[in-house]
Amino acid sequence: MADIYAAQLNPGKLDVVTEWVAEQDWASDLDLTSNPLEQVTSYRFDDPAGEVGLEVHIVRSGDTYLQVPLSYRGAPLDGADDAFVANMEHSILGKRWVYAGMGDPVFRQRLDDAIATAGTSAKQYRVDDAGNRGEEITEVAHAFGTGPLSGAGDVEMLYQLNLDSPVESSEGGLLLGRWAGQENSVVLAVMV
Repeated sequence: MADIYAAQLNPGKLDVVTEWVAEQDWASDLDLTSNPLEQVTSYRFDDPAGEVGLEVHIVRSGDTYLQVPLSYRGAPLDGADDAFVANMEHSILGKRWVYAGMGDPVFRQRLDDAIATAGTSAKQYRVDDAGNRGEEITEVAHAFGTGPLSGAGDVEMLYQLNLDSPVESSEGGLLLGRWAGQENSVVLAVMV
C-alpha cells in the first residue's frame, strides 16, 4: 500500500513530468506549448522496504496519452545519474530525488513482479501530517499484470499509450490498466 500525504511539492509533479517528457526523443512530435500536459490519473507500486515512492503518471497532450514512471527517494541513487530527473521539496518528507522509473532498480523489480505474478498496483491511502492513515484513495488507475510469458526476459514500458486497441486479459506478459472513463484495458508494459 502507498501512503499519500497532503503535502506541498516544489516543483510540482506535473512540472517535473512536463520537463522530463520535453527532453525525450519519443515525444519530439508533441507541441507541449500548444497542448500542455494535463494530468489524467496515476498508479503506484509498493516498495517492500517502504523507502522508495514508485508512481506512474498518466498524462495527455491533446489526444496523445502518455505514461511517465517516476521514483522518489530520500537520498541520491548511486550510479543512476542518467536516470536523475529533478529534486523536489516535499513539505513533510523533505528533499526528494526524482528518477525516471525505468532507471531505478526498485521500480523495475516491482514492475517485473507485477507482471510475472499477475499482481496489481498498490492501494493508496491518505495520510495526515502526523502519519495517521485514513481513507483509501479510489480515484486512481488500477494496473494489473497478466502473468509471465514463457521465456520472456526484459520489460518494456510503453510511454505513448493506445487507448483504442482492445486487449485480451488472458494474454501473458502484460501490464494492463484501467481508470475512470477508460472502459477497456490499456497496455502499459510488455515482457519481451
